[in-house]
Amino acid sequence: MDPKCAVCEKTAYATERIMVNGKAYHKPCFRCTHCKSVLKPGNFTSNDGKVYCKTHYMQLFKVKGNYKSGFAEKVRQVRSNMTTLDQRYRIVGDVVLRGKASSSGLSKGKKVEIVYGNKKTTDFDTVSIIQSRQPLTPQSPYFVVEVYKCDPDAILAVGIAPLDLNTHTGQYNNSLGYHNNTGRVYTSWKVHANTLGLQYGKVYVTYFGEHLSTALLYYDNFPVATRYHFETSKERFFPTITFSGGRVEVGVLWPEAVEQLPAITDIPVSQWIRAPMGTYDAQTGFFENPSRLEDLPVQSPVPLGKSFRYFVVTQQEVSPTDGKGASVGLATYSPLKPTPTCTLMKDYYTWFAKMKMKVGNTIGWGVYYDDNCEDDKAEQLCLVYVMFNKLIVDVLFVLQPEGGFVPIVLLQPYATKVSIAKRNMLTADEITKLQGLYKQMLRPAIDIYRKDKAERDLPISLFRKSDQVLLNITDQSCRISIPKTENCIHYVQFRRPLTSERRFFFVELENISQQCQVTIGISPSDHALYEAPGFSDDTVGYNTYTGKFYSNRKDIGNMRGHRCQQGDTVGLEIETFDKEMSVVLFSKNFRPIGTRYITLRDHTQFYPTIFIENAGDPVELLVHWQTRVSVPPHYSVRNPEDWCLPEGTKIDLKDKFFILPQHYDRSLCLQAPYSLHKKYNHFEIVLADKFSDSEPPPAIALCTASPLDPPPTSQFKQDYLRFWPTGDAAKYLKQGDKIGWGVLFPQDEEGKAGKNNEQLIICYLTVNRTVGYVRVLYQPVGGLYPVVIAPPNVNRIRMDFSATRISTQDFTPEQIKTILADAKQQIEAEQQRPTKKSDFKTEKKNSIQPNNNLLINGHHSDMNSTTNYHSESNVPATKSAACIIL
Repeated sequence: MDPKCAVCEKTAYATERIMVNGKAYHKPCFRCTHCKSVLKPGNFTSNDGKVYCKTHYMQLFKVKGNYKSGFAEKVRQVRSNMTTLDQRYRIVGDVVLRGKASSSGLSKGKKVEIVYGNKKTTDFDTVSIIQSRQPLTPQSPYFVVEVYKCDPDAILAVGIAPLDLNTHTGQYNNSLGYHNNTGRVYTSWKVHANTLGLQYGKVYVTYFGEHLSTALLYYDNFPVATRYHFETSKERFFPTITFSGGRVEVGVLWPEAVEQLPAITDIPVSQWIRAPMGTYDAQTGFFENPSRLEDLPVQSPVPLGKSFRYFVVTQQEVSPTDGKGASVGLATYSPLKPTPTCTLMKDYYTWFAKMKMKVGNTIGWGVYYDDNCEDDKAEQLCLVYVMFNKLIVDVLFVLQPEGGFVPIVLLQPYATKVSIAKRNMLTADEITKLQGLYKQMLRPAIDIYRKDKAERDLPISLFRKSDQVLLNITDQSCRISIPKTENCIHYVQFRRPLTSERRFFFVELENISQQCQVTIGISPSDHALYEAPGFSDDTVGYNTYTGKFYSNRKDIGNMRGHRCQQGDTVGLEIETFDKEMSVVLFSKNFRPIGTRYITLRDHTQFYPTIFIENAGDPVELLVHWQTRVSVPPHYSVRNPEDWCLPEGTKIDLKDKFFILPQHYDRSLCLQAPYSLHKKYNHFEIVLADKFSDSEPPPAIALCTASPLDPPPTSQFKQDYLRFWPTGDAAKYLKQGDKIGWGVLFPQDEEGKAGKNNEQLIICYLTVNRTVGYVRVLYQPVGGLYPVVIAPPNVNRIRMDFSATRISTQDFTPEQIKTILADAKQQIEAEQQRPTKKSDFKTEKKNSIQPNNNLLINGHHSDMNSTTNYHSESNVPATKSAACIIL
């Protein structure tokens, strides 16, 4: 019988336990008694039956190396100092406060010196944390981190986080973090925004809102980025610094020690935030785009308001062909979470002149509030207006998010120079005009706002749930709570279906134990309450504990998924709706991780479902149902971070390498988030490393969202088309070559898509961007996804994203007609002869074995390998059909 964990007293199975001093522990339960950091068997010390990290053991017990003389008194003194520290800071891991700061109070202007990783025993793979227990407030909204030393491989993150943080700040729900190694700013896992940030910084909360707040980040006293902070509880705004990777020494001016706040209302235009490739010429006053990049941003660090009514941009260069200039508009501090459903609220507004512009033309944006407005940073209806050459030419009634709108300019390759001016005075005629427009447009705007609010309403009657599930629903959130109970199963189903307009919902795991299992999925109204979605027919689900995706009781597919823990966010999107079956795209922390088919044909039964096995522990989930999310996350197939990747994969963004975790006993797959289509019709990899028959290179494939079930019985309906350059095929390839798959969508077949007839597509293999093999297939539901397969000897994959959309000039109209005609003849012949099951035998021993009939440059290639490598999916081996060499 498996033993019980010495901490939680629950069963500790062999795969998840460690044995220490004759006791069993779950790996996550083996923690320092003092700081609660997770320990490893070789990096702990015990005393009186309790375990400690070596840092706190030294501080608590080993006083000056003397365990005898005056030991009790010295321990009492050290513990007294530690109590003072514990009241002021939360410290996890190898973080040490140097000097008198550990025992004396904070004083104005005095920095606290902090050292991380100063011991030989430091585990640089584990994140260490220090947090002030005094939260940021409107009176003390600012703290400063000065970096003294930082190893090249060190990661230092500065930000705001709750006290249950267990990773780098920003990479945790409702936390914000400014990371030194990349200069990125993460907020609730999200990194995309108009402003990028630089290495190191200072954090200033500029507005404390009711539902979200705004933060301004500095580098050497210059503003470099703006972000939203999505935590609603101001008591959880704890100043936070996290470390990993290498030794770091910093000096910190905590909020209570700050003598004077930066004057954010008086920031000059010359200090507006610009992208790293942008410049500012102090002599001319021009913001410039010397590299002629597209959409190079220049953003104000502060929003428009009563004391900053509008801004004006003068075009110093325009396109000589069509007179286009730099884009001028308004933006939010960063993308909103969730994406707003009200049509009055957007992340970004811009305006383009209908006539050709000239150098010297001006475009400005302003905001007008109701005369009774008391807080110009609160969420409210307001009027924004556009001024062209000093005249108000356009107005728009909008719903301003908390914090307000910031001015933004996007420089272009053809409009590389602008000058910017802040304005606050309007003429009497302009004010009269805006007042009239405000009154005229207010009533229709209120009607739109009320309609959206009604559609967002979540009456309790729309939920099917188990008895112990508690729902706390407000205008902004839906919280699922389960108190500490006996080990049992809980269930919540939202009885409004996912639709093509509202196709995405996500769940924030705010408080779950290590043993808790949360499954999110889709199931019909008659789904049994005791079964998780995915474990019955016509349902699909993602289990956060195992990390697996389930569809119709099976977990077969290219991607295995990722395990989740407290602080993560999981999401589900229906990416393709089809009458036979639809495609579900799962995400973790707003990154795609895998796809599955759902075979439920009745789309009115696509009910979001959450299934919870809480192991008796309390649970807190924050759910954003699809009726409150306007659009799902958008992924770029050119961005390596937006691919579905194996858990633990690292990315070299500069050289476009995927660094895979060790996988000695199996192959790993990488999958694009979307299938190939007209605007994304090709992908390729570079054979970056030397290869041989004993050390084969990666394989590339085109796959369906998940294996077809039952397996296809036609050679023109396949779920897996792959090429693996081994055997004779390897003779025609060398290190540095590029191999890829593309899809051509013949125009004659386009009209058949969406009707009862199926559309034929032409799949083609490219070697160094020359077509070497052609295969005709029926377009499967959801299309064919690019997949790269890494055998056990391959630990890195290099992608080339410069040819994701190519013009297949190798195919003439006559050749396309010939290819399709030949394929249709074979289809007709196939339909007339009886199908033998032996013709479509599944290759189980070598499931990534490539097509044996592949032709390259007119040569037959035997690509069997003497070594068995297993991929994640178990699918039929493909056969050659309509193979023509061009």
